[in-house]
Amino acid sequence: MPLRITNTLTGKKEALVPLVPGEVRMYSCGPTVYGLTHIGNARPAVFFDVVRRFLESRGLKVTWVSNFTDVDDKIIQRARDEGKTSQAIAEQYTEEYLKDLVSIRVRLPNAQPKVTETIPQIIEMIEGLIQNQAAYTAPDGEVFFSVRSFANYGQLSGKRIDDLLVGVRIEADEKKRDPLDFSLWKPQKAADEPSWKSPWGKGRPGWHIECSAMATHFLGQTFDIHGGGLDLIHPHHENEIAQSEACTGKPFAKIWMHNNLISMNKEKMSKSLGNIFLTRDFVAKYSAETLRYLLLSVHYRSPAEFSETHIKEIQSALHRVYSALKRAKSIAETKDALPAQAVTEANTLRKLLESFSSSWFEALEDDFNTPKALAFIFDLVRAFNAYADKKGLKVSSEMVELSGSFVKSFASFSAVVGLFGEAPTLYLDLLRDNALAERGLDRTAIERLIQDRIQARLSKDFAQSDALRDTLLKMGVSLKDSASGTEWDIVDL
Repeated sequence: MPLRITNTLTGKKEALVPLVPGEVRMYSCGPTVYGLTHIGNARPAVFFDVVRRFLESRGLKVTWVSNFTDVDDKIIQRARDEGKTSQAIAEQYTEEYLKDLVSIRVRLPNAQPKVTETIPQIIEMIEGLIQNQAAYTAPDGEVFFSVRSFANYGQLSGKRIDDLLVGVRIEADEKKRDPLDFSLWKPQKAADEPSWKSPWGKGRPGWHIECSAMATHFLGQTFDIHGGGLDLIHPHHENEIAQSEACTGKPFAKIWMHNNLISMNKEKMSKSLGNIFLTRDFVAKYSAETLRYLLLSVHYRSPAEFSETHIKEIQSALHRVYSALKRAKSIAETKDALPAQAVTEANTLRKLLESFSSSWFEALEDDFNTPKALAFIFDLVRAFNAYADKKGLKVSSEMVELSGSFVKSFASFSAVVGLFGEAPTLYLDLLRDNALAERGLDRTAIERLIQDRIQARLSKDFAQSDALRDTLLKMGVSLKDSASGTEWDIVDL
């Protein structure tokens, strides 16, 4: 089946047909580096990481470019507040952003250009716009894009030019010919502002022109996919289209993809609102696996909600998967298994294993439907548990074979989605430790009580053994005895 993507530009689901056969060129807007990233910033990074991985799994060569805005009013202000240079601030938070990407298993883009390294290309594009009479220079050297010079302005957002002036407060600026015009080049206002020489005097680029110049420089005047957060559709991406196409006379990006936002207590998560959850803090508290699951368990075009209740549900889901993986690995390594036993549950599991790869692959082919792909994981886990839990069933050669296939079936999925690739025993320990910490329980004390109970059982002091089991259960710890020993877990995890 062809890969179908919802194109924001047309509002329709379209087949991806690469401009260059066998190759996809993709650009996504990166961060403005003036502070640490929050999990809202992580959503586009994780999503477009999955897009790149999936396209590559289809045998396509992918060139993914995502930029750094390393000169901006917010960077300048932070530098002033901290008594540093803008360059020092930008370099510091660029490095921290890259650390965050690595921590959440994002494979870094093929190119991550910086505005400060692309000034010649930006100036060249602005000169082209002036030459094409799509931009003009104010007396003080500021260069503006003439919005009304671009007939198709509003095609991405569906906004009409005249409607933009209704009910919207636009700062009066005598330098502009039209209130909707936006800045391409800003003259230097203070000595501590970063600036570069240009035909219009010393200054720096406006925000919108930066991405147009970087995208076309690395990917060509027309490329396959442009993406970013839903909040960038207007004005940023709208302005990118206008200035790029006004300069080159060619379509800018063929398909536009926009991920929705993350909310906390029903409000958009943003630095300006002060309701952010830093990426590194989230990973330290919950794990990278939990964050990727949070971001991929809802469709990229739907809003994602952060709440402690939701996190507990996610951790419970991850616990189910990793418990099944741990059990399957143990069974798959069994020696001297018994002959196969014919049971219905084995046939059900076998059929799901045979269709699993094509099922989740087709889900991702349909506009990257990650929640649907994840649903197949849980169908598989339920079928495995139903088989392995069947009363009176011993470990047979068939169970060893199916358990091995169960474990292997996760490999290709994990390579594309970046989930379920952790060592099961270690990850289950992490989940348990997090749950103990949340409940104020000490792992050493729990393990001491478990050892005391094991000794009571060995001494045949069953009254004490039962009392210790009850004590642990009241603490939220369940025990499971087997021939191989005693295992413990957190109740309701």
